[in-house]
Amino acid sequence: MSEPDDELPLLLHSLTAVAKQITAAPEIVQPGAIVEIGSETGGMTELLVKWAREHEVTLICVDPEPAQHVRRLEVEGAPVHVVSEFSPEGLAGIDGEAWIIDGDHNHATVTAELRHVFGGAGTPRLAVLHDVAWPWARRDLYYAPERIAAAHRRPLTSRGGVVPGVPGTVASGFGGRGRFAWAEQEGGERNGVLTAVEDFMAEVGGLRLDVIPCIFGVGFLYPRDAAWADELAAYLAPWAGADLLDALERNRLMLYIRVIELQDAAERERAQRERVLAMLHDQLGAAEAELLTRHSQLEQARAGAAEAEAEARAHEMQRRYELIVRSASWRLIRPLRRLASRLRQH
Repeated sequence: MSEPDDELPLLLHSLTAVAKQITAAPEIVQPGAIVEIGSETGGMTELLVKWAREHEVTLICVDPEPAQHVRRLEVEGAPVHVVSEFSPEGLAGIDGEAWIIDGDHNHATVTAELRHVFGGAGTPRLAVLHDVAWPWARRDLYYAPERIAAAHRRPLTSRGGVVPGVPGTVASGFGGRGRFAWAEQEGGERNGVLTAVEDFMAEVGGLRLDVIPCIFGVGFLYPRDAAWADELAAYLAPWAGADLLDALERNRLMLYIRVIELQDAAERERAQRERVLAMLHDQLGAAEAELLTRHSQLEQARAGAAEAEAEARAHEMQRRYELIVRSASWRLIRPLRRLASRLRQH
């Protein structure tokens, strides 16, 4: 039995998990250039660079903050051109027959990207889109909400998380932990990646969408009349819309959300313990301060008592002396004390 892979992420989310299916598509389409929108950590970019090198085509990577090793690939002479700009604005002047779209997952951005990809005449295009399944199929995600015009931006939040079957936001669940925001409500018009794809298909007509329903959904969008359309559809048929993959995806997401809920519960318990410990620490500090005050007061009381006792003893001795010198006996022995004094002088 092999040892578990410590490097394997708890949640598979990268397109690299379906890289075989994605890179097989360009094998069928035979593009002159591939465009990748959104490279994240660069895992898929590296695989696309390898494919581009083997097939002597160019890869164009569009990402506002590409990983350093992605930049290094270009510097080292790999067949990749890095465009460090936001999409869709950064797509101006860029063309290609195969597109990997994995950028900002909201209706406005995806719609603009699809219009750019399929807007021109000429060679048929293929667009491979990530996140066409839950949670962003029918709910916008915003990495940079301020870049989306208010008219195209849904009421959003970055608090809590989302869970399947709940259109709103819950205290725990799948979320960005501050890395991104999302629409407060799922569903409705102009909301989500899949909604954007379907709206665009209705707008232009003649397109086909095949979805591999795992790893958050991978959609292959292409013209029905492309010379390679039937071959690509036949290749994707074992995975596209597969009920088993859909069931496995839903199961893994529910398990992951349960892990998140347990982690959040543990975090709340830890925070509560820290609050209790902080309270006890404060109480202990206050008790120690009170003890020091009481000890100081006790020492002062003891010193005062000793001083009062000494003064009382002195008064008592003075009183006894005065009684002695006023007594009849003292008057009788005074002449004898004077005689004794003179005798000592002689």
